[in-house]
Amino acid sequence: MNPGFGRAISGIFALMVVLVFAGCGGTGQAEESPEAVAKRFYDLISTSKVEGGTTPASEAYKLTTGASANLNLNQFLEIIKNYPPGFKVTVGAAQIKGKQALVAISFKMPSSFGDEYEVKQELPLNLDPATNTWKIDFTGDTHGMQKDDALASKTAPETAVPKKD
Repeated sequence: MNPGFGRAISGIFALMVVLVFAGCGGTGQAEESPEAVAKRFYDLISTSKVEGGTTPASEAYKLTTGASANLNLNQFLEIIKNYPPGFKVTVGAAQIKGKQALVAISFKMPSSFGDEYEVKQELPLNLDPATNTWKIDFTGDTHGMQKDDALASKTAPETAVPKKD
């Protein structure tokens, strides 16, 4: 056998192995879990509240679907400016259904009685097909009642209520 032919076959085999392993990341799964995105999001907001400035908050905005939800960076900054100092969120498990996820979160809020109470919510996320990353649906536009459903219910004829005689 020609020694150059053997090296060529070995090179082709090595290239195929590299291509196979490089393609393993393209399984449709995002590299970062919804829980990790939610944790990073709230860590950036907490850092912004502690250190001040808009850089961490601007980075948090990039993790949202803000642009597609007609929420610009300045509006986002105004909303999180109202979060209390030392705002911390505990991130729980995610429920993933296709390209949407709900991540359990909880945080403490001051009570008017002088103590704190715990708030438990679900944070909606969507898998962005262009970047294959989870994006936080900060405005909640894509979960629950959809915009079209809301508009349809607003313009639907009301049911007649019988008058009392």
